[in-house]
Amino acid sequence: MKKRHLERLITEALKEFPVVLLIGARQVGKTTLAKAIASGAWNAAYYSLDDRSVLDAALGNPDGFIRGNPPPMVIDEIQRAPDLMRAVKLAVDSDRKPGMYLLTGSANPLRLKSVPETLAGRVAVFELDSFSWAEIDERKPPVPMLNALMECNSAAELLSRISTREVNPRREDIKRLVLTGGYPDPVRMKTRAVREKWFDSYRQTYLERDVRDITSVADLPAFGRLLRVLALRTGNLLNLMDVSRDLGITYTTLRRYVGVLETTFQVDFMRPYQANIAKRLVKTPKLYFNDTGMACSLAGVDGWATLEKSGLSGRMLETWVSGELRKTLPFLDAPVRLMFWREQHGGEVDFVLEKGMRLAGVEVKSSESVTSADLKGPESFLEATSDKSGIVVVLHPGEMAFAPRERIASVPMSLFFGAEGRLSSARF
Repeated sequence: MKKRHLERLITEALKEFPVVLLIGARQVGKTTLAKAIASGAWNAAYYSLDDRSVLDAALGNPDGFIRGNPPPMVIDEIQRAPDLMRAVKLAVDSDRKPGMYLLTGSANPLRLKSVPETLAGRVAVFELDSFSWAEIDERKPPVPMLNALMECNSAAELLSRISTREVNPRREDIKRLVLTGGYPDPVRMKTRAVREKWFDSYRQTYLERDVRDITSVADLPAFGRLLRVLALRTGNLLNLMDVSRDLGITYTTLRRYVGVLETTFQVDFMRPYQANIAKRLVKTPKLYFNDTGMACSLAGVDGWATLEKSGLSGRMLETWVSGELRKTLPFLDAPVRLMFWREQHGGEVDFVLEKGMRLAGVEVKSSESVTSADLKGPESFLEATSDKSGIVVVLHPGEMAFAPRERIASVPMSLFFGAEGRLSSARF
């Protein structure tokens, strides 16, 4: 088992909270992680609601199930028996103490209408993503680089914190990471054909079981077509009216289907940065697939050359970077929000990180060289947010870190994500 970075945070939370909820897509490793935690210092019984006999007991008498199986305990796939959350709440309120329950869910139970209880004030929630690059390489998350990004006021200050300016860019590793994604099974598989079979089987199981478990989808083929259409639009603003017309699905139905994809951790929506926080909720979000391997499979991509010919390489690379940033944020010393920035007249920055009143930007480029044209968006962002922003980093697959502008640093992806000079330990 590869070490998951969240294990430490979850173990610490079990010492403070009566309930910890671990959510994430199927097959990202929630069960493996929960079992590992339950077999350590926090010694707990394990119950899976994928087991028919356990599920029947939990559905038939949730209060009796909780009373008859005292904590500490792991309940895997809690969304399959929604009323268990209410029974857990009663147990916690009658004898509250830390580390009573570790719950997992492949659909976010806090978003399901069928779940009558949210455990507000009693639960710490963690989302487990597919493997990050750091987890595949078995190294620490790139927290120092992101902390430096948020703290520095100039590119020179950021570069002074970097031990080396010229690095192994690991271009082929990055390409394989984008094409394969981070689900544990595909990461371990040695051939493209076997990985593609895994993705096909995942989609079939997801459509025929997971989707039906949480909602009624009258037209599964249309839902499957929606998956492919959104994979082709990853990294773009989501215009539901356009998608509705393309697929012939009513707008109301489409919104419900997209909500299911978000609830089951297949896609993520990123809000634009607005100084007025209320306006962020009404502006058009950007859509990102949570796993680029799945997105590439849905898009029919069989290699990097196909990705480039289809014009998708830049947006798939941006989607992969969004995942790497999202997977690192939980480990920073204070909450950081991830957004994007776009002006009406065209200026944009792929990612904006907001920490309190402090902003920093990240721009992603698929070319190895950074041109003056690439700096126009970052320059506009820094000018528009001069009272809050420090610097912008332009990420690229090249070898050299340098400062093309006083407050803009051009940094290789391998250096930014802490992988410089290392050989990949992953099998592709």
